[in-house]
Amino acid sequence: MAESELEKAFTTLAEALTLTETEINEEVNAINQQIQELKDRIIQLNGQQQTLTHDRTSISEMYARYQTGSTGNT
Repeated sequence: MAESELEKAFTTLAEALTLTETEINEEVNAINQQIQELKDRIIQLNGQQQTLTHDRTSISEMYARYQTGSTGNT
C-alpha cells in the first residue's frame, strides 16, 4: 500500500511540475513577445526622433535665412 501512495504522490508531483513548467513557458513566451514589441516601438520612435531633428534643423536654417534676408533689406 505504501508503494501505491508513493507512486500517487510522485505522479501528482510530476503533474504539478509539468503544469508549472507549462505556465513558466507561457510566461516566457509572453515576455519575449513584449520585448519584441518594445524593440519595434523603439525603432519607430527613433525614426520619429530623426524626423523631428531634421525638421528642427530645417526650421532653424529657414529662420536664419529670413533673419539674414530682412537685415540685408534694411
